[in-house]
Amino acid sequence: MIDKESDQNERRGFFRIDDQIKLEYEIVSDDEYNNATQILNEVHDSSFALSANFATLNHDNSYLLNNIRRGTPEIAQYLDLLNQKIDALSQHLLENEISLSEEGLTTANISASGIAFKTPENLKKNQAIKTKIVLMPEKIGIQAYGRIIDCRPDTENNNYIASMNFEHIRNDDKELMIKHNLNKQMIELRKRSESKEN
Repeated sequence: MIDKESDQNERRGFFRIDDQIKLEYEIVSDDEYNNATQILNEVHDSSFALSANFATLNHDNSYLLNNIRRGTPEIAQYLDLLNQKIDALSQHLLENEISLSEEGLTTANISASGIAFKTPENLKKNQAIKTKIVLMPEKIGIQAYGRIIDCRPDTENNNYIASMNFEHIRNDDKELMIKHNLNKQMIELRKRSESKEN
């Protein structure tokens, strides 16, 4: 059984950023939501999950590749080219499920524990939702299930701002989101530092 207090502390501990992502969501039945863990295990080999799986493998192999790069740079260059081919293939398969064009990006506040996003729908509290998220520019597809914890009017755009907690997400995908958010934050800090120097 999950300790609710420690779970809430863990959620608060995840780093949050405002980001431009691809986002699709759908309301799901209680039956599907109750089977979310099994569904996510089964999508492990789906075209949507391939980009995330390859990103995890690339990260796991980076130490080995760096060692190869120091000893035999030509082989490392060849392996890099193979990685690029595989990444291009996974992105092509991913685009069969969701458009990867720069148009239609959604501004969202994301962390490994949840997301807040703009929507034309007034989603109900505790509504079960399935999300498909593509992190940009890496084009990594992540699927997660969660429940709406708040949905309030966005007076500026005549929309709503919905917040949801991820209750079902693969551990590898959670790690990828953490790394993505940290990388985005590092880039933002570097830009600020450079602008101050100029």
